[in-house]
Amino acid sequence: MSDRSTVEPGAERHKCLFVAHTFPPIAAVGIYRTLRFMENLPDFGWEGMVLSMKEEAVVGHPIDHSLCSRIPAGAIVERVGVWRLLDRGIEWIKRICHPRKNNSRQPPADAEVAADGQQEDSPHGFFSGIKRRLVSLREIVFYTPDDCANWIGPAVIAGYRMVRQHRPQVIVSTGPPHSVHLAGLGIGLLTRTPLVLDLRDPWACDEWRLREDSKIRNWLQKRMESLCVRFASRVVLNTERLKREFIATYPKKYTNKFVAIPNGVDDRSAAPIQQYLQEAREGPPGETPILCHPGSIYRHRSLQPLIDAVEQLKASQERVLLEQIGEVDHPPDLAARLLRRDLPEVKLWGQQSHETTLRRMAAADILIVIQPLSTLQVPAKLYEMLLFQKPMLVLTGEGATADLIREYGVGMLAAPNDPVQIAQAICQMLQMLRKGGSTGDWERARAAYDTHHLTGKLTAVLDAATGRTS
Repeated sequence: MSDRSTVEPGAERHKCLFVAHTFPPIAAVGIYRTLRFMENLPDFGWEGMVLSMKEEAVVGHPIDHSLCSRIPAGAIVERVGVWRLLDRGIEWIKRICHPRKNNSRQPPADAEVAADGQQEDSPHGFFSGIKRRLVSLREIVFYTPDDCANWIGPAVIAGYRMVRQHRPQVIVSTGPPHSVHLAGLGIGLLTRTPLVLDLRDPWACDEWRLREDSKIRNWLQKRMESLCVRFASRVVLNTERLKREFIATYPKKYTNKFVAIPNGVDDRSAAPIQQYLQEAREGPPGETPILCHPGSIYRHRSLQPLIDAVEQLKASQERVLLEQIGEVDHPPDLAARLLRRDLPEVKLWGQQSHETTLRRMAAADILIVIQPLSTLQVPAKLYEMLLFQKPMLVLTGEGATADLIREYGVGMLAAPNDPVQIAQAICQMLQMLRKGGSTGDWERARAAYDTHHLTGKLTAVLDAATGRTS
């Protein structure tokens, strides 16, 4: 037990059940919040158990069995799969809606123009319309609230058994995926156990999804979120902005349900990061400043404005190296484009292990965050960056991420789609580094997002949900 424990040795601990779609050995970003809570809960008189997904049912996440060493000894972890029959139905509808004639991900521009001109007059245009409607229907029926809906049924059945057997005092559903909240709701209603929703990201008010989904699906998302909020004892949001959004959206009688608990700094990363920083300092000094973006590029995130800024700096004789660590979904031919533009200053490392990523971050001079559109959330990687105490270039607009950077002065902001402004910000940061380093209230920021401190906030929520007095 930590020496920061707030309970007497041998005192009775209360139990909570985390409903978490991903958990070690599944190496998804969301596992770390649950792991950190699990590690620190005993210091506050609580212990956690987990209902999660079987690793053989995982799609799209790596498996890392070394992460299992972080699960507290003796913790109960139940893993269940998905309903494969439902999976097969989904795949069958996919084949109907998306017949593949070739491997091209994007048709040529002239082909698009020709298709637009013929769509109304040709039978192909008529069938395309039918297919689009089938795709929309598939999304509504099988992928609402998300593509993990086929886990809800098995999770409710397994969760019901776990509550009956182990008698936890409260259920904590933590997502995304937001299907876990429906599973948590089902378990809570069947067993009459208080439910706490832990929304690590926005749900119905997700700005990215609102732009992409149909009106019907957005309406359904709102109804599902409202149902969960209605029956939940407490709702944990991971930024103050998201908490204010929920207070403004829901009736005043729900206001006391909403609590903000942000993501935190992973204490276990502190020691290796200090080692990697020391190794970087002892190595030969680099001639060219290094910018490092540790994260995948997908959906509305784009690396292009940053690349344009690097090219502008090169033209002005201010050479920097940009390292992209993580997959780049768009454009798929970025490496070829960089060759055509003669930009060896941009290096695409692809997906790397956590250790390699930390080492590259330690060797960098400036760390980069790309967060367009999302005004209500802060990327989890930013909290890890606080441990490096390196200046951050944050490409974002007004919102929760900008609020954090301004409050602690740990970086510089630039518009995510403005290469000129990005280049100017990089120049200012390089000048600051040449004068002796970066400023920022690093210690206060780290204290604010300390895992133990945040777990204390969570246990206060659990106590309130169960009517327990601390």
